[in-house]
Amino acid sequence: MAKQPNAGKGNKHQAPARPAKQTARPSAQSPSSLFTRWGTIGFLAISGLIFLLARINLLAIPLERDEGSFAYIGHWLFKGRELYTDMLDSKLPGLYTIYGLSTALFGYHSTGVHMGLFLANIASAVCLFLLSRQLFNTLVAALATSFYLFLAVSPNMVGFASHATQLLTPFLLGGLLLFWKGIQSGRNITFLFAGLLIGIAFTIKQQAAIYGVLLAVLWWPVRLSWMKREGSRIPVMEWVSLGVGGFIPLAMIVGYFGVVGRLSDFYNWTVIQPFSLAGSYRQPWYELFLNIIPPVISGFEGIWILAGTGVVLIFISGFNKAASWFGSLMGILGIISVAIGAAYYAHYFVLAIPGVAILAACSLNWIASKAGKAGTAIGLLIGGILLIISMKGRTDYFFYPDYARIHFDMYSYNMFPEHEKIGKELAHRVKEGDRIGILGSEPEVLVAAGRESCSRYLMVYAMLIDPVLSPPMQEEWMKTMKECAPEYIVYSTYSGSWAPNYNKLKFFLEFMPWVHENYKGIGLAESRGPRPGLVLWDEEATAHQSESDYKILVLKRKDVQVTPLQ
Repeated sequence: MAKQPNAGKGNKHQAPARPAKQTARPSAQSPSSLFTRWGTIGFLAISGLIFLLARINLLAIPLERDEGSFAYIGHWLFKGRELYTDMLDSKLPGLYTIYGLSTALFGYHSTGVHMGLFLANIASAVCLFLLSRQLFNTLVAALATSFYLFLAVSPNMVGFASHATQLLTPFLLGGLLLFWKGIQSGRNITFLFAGLLIGIAFTIKQQAAIYGVLLAVLWWPVRLSWMKREGSRIPVMEWVSLGVGGFIPLAMIVGYFGVVGRLSDFYNWTVIQPFSLAGSYRQPWYELFLNIIPPVISGFEGIWILAGTGVVLIFISGFNKAASWFGSLMGILGIISVAIGAAYYAHYFVLAIPGVAILAACSLNWIASKAGKAGTAIGLLIGGILLIISMKGRTDYFFYPDYARIHFDMYSYNMFPEHEKIGKELAHRVKEGDRIGILGSEPEVLVAAGRESCSRYLMVYAMLIDPVLSPPMQEEWMKTMKECAPEYIVYSTYSGSWAPNYNKLKFFLEFMPWVHENYKGIGLAESRGPRPGLVLWDEEATAHQSESDYKILVLKRKDVQVTPLQ
């Protein structure tokens, strides 16, 4: 059975397979082909170097709220704590496993977390380059990979933070690459591993399933018509292997929770709670989606416009029909994978940028093909100009990042850098093995302190949004905090850590008198907007006159016996 030719490097029609291997005669490369080779290598090397500098400079940026939750759960998961029982959050286990590996290998701190992000971006770039070169050509591969790297690290995508969408991308792109390797080789095992990688991506964030659907549907026209294997029946086992591989990771997770008798906990926190949270948003989904688009594309408008034209131009560029449809659908379905989310944050669009990068690169490749011998130079020049424009006004972010300003520009008065400072101080004040009480949703304090939480509710939002499900959680939370009676409590007073008007809720009004009776102020942090916030301790904290409504209080248990539970 003859092997298929490369899916994208040829023309629309496949060339017949050669009957025997022939020895090629050495020949001198033309100046244009040499420039194409070294020009694309140089372009990719320069853009890669800028990415590396930016990513290295951002390694130590303080963790934000979600990162703190993922890092905390991942770390303690590796130390025997139970997910969805001892630690509550609404993501699938794959995400916490990745975080656990990152903190185990590189350290339980912000740099360790962001080293995992660094490696995920590098692996994603390698897979995207190999995939694009296999389906299209080296020029498209170099341009697409460069566009991806700049988009992935940019503030548009919250590129400084290690979100699930960033961490699933290497598995996603690795699965897509293996899919096309399987199309060429016809080996069922390759399709099995392709599905397996897509399945792992799903266990990190559910929207990755869109790409599994893409491969499952696209396989049929590829095998029936576009790249049919001559002289044989349709190899349906390829498709079956792809599906089996995709279901294995989720089946293992569901099987595990079923065996240990905690399937209801798993279902509650990965299905019921996310739907409950989604129902709490006041704006219609389409308004949320449309509102996030301008900051996502800002500075990268040229690349997004080229991606839009690429949906059409990819079909008239002489690429294999299967590759053209794949590239077009990858961009379209990438946007759809963002749109099906419950809420819309900038980092959700990371799922779309591999397809966007490929389509934009295909547009520039089409322009290059119409420009004659100077085409490659023109394509690279336009690509370089677009990347330079994307850095306009952001050179400090890429080369001299101001962590306080970056956090303020993205999260406003959520005081994540100050929480890290408080956590580091508490690491010296709180004894090993003791726990810290957190009033609010700030698990990043626990990561910086290296201590466990009194409550298993790392985020309090689920306690505040549902009139039926929330009251039992509130009662449990209050009971647990009083039983724990930690030496230190960190109280984030602003609503971003809770919900609007949280301090008027019945459970909060019932709980705070216990806090006031048994604790005294020992530390204080106040926001200074885009400048580093003020963090004071002991006498300086008690003597300070507040200048801001955005503050964090650190409370220490009084030297009296804590009031027992009634």
